[in-house]
Amino acid sequence: MISSAANVLPSAAPEGGKARRTYEALLRACGEELAATGSFSAERVAARSGTSPATFYAYLGSKDAALAAVFSRALDRLVEVVERELSVERLLERGLPRLCRDFAAAAAAYFGEQSLVFRCALARLPGSRALREVYRAHERVVFERYRRFLELGRAAGKLRDAEPAGLAQALLVVTEGLNNPLVVGRGPDDPLVVELGDVVCRLLAPRA
Repeated sequence: MISSAANVLPSAAPEGGKARRTYEALLRACGEELAATGSFSAERVAARSGTSPATFYAYLGSKDAALAAVFSRALDRLVEVVERELSVERLLERGLPRLCRDFAAAAAAYFGEQSLVFRCALARLPGSRALREVYRAHERVVFERYRRFLELGRAAGKLRDAEPAGLAQALLVVTEGLNNPLVVGRGPDDPLVVELGDVVCRLLAPRA
């Protein structure tokens, strides 16, 4: 079982010094290219990072490996959103309706920022083992975060008295549904985002 999404990468980053800085510059340039155009090439990444195509392949190995590393970093940020927005402390402070609306808004904003990265990565998912491993590893991490939140919320009497693993799977499906073109670009007060937050609330609320 994976306890953290940190460093869930297809290959280890080089340690320290110039090599680490070069690696980080290449990954940053890959992410910038994806965010700007929805695609990238070794030549464009090299130009953006001030390196060369040969350096791209020396450090990242292949385009699929580079995409997997960028996707892993993007999914790390999704884990951060989940950990920040879904905590029992916030549940007790804000109440379930507001918590769910804030979570839906934060998730929608995250997917909007990462929409082109996701589009490129998911398109390559069937043909790339590295991408599948990154996706599944982070999915397990998010599932565990959800399950723990649901266990604690149920113990506090604030969430449904349901089997946490099944409810965590349902919440995972709903969250992935927020990565939808109809949601991308909408603000936190948009009626659709508010409605989606209410959907999460109805899923988690105690039953009479």
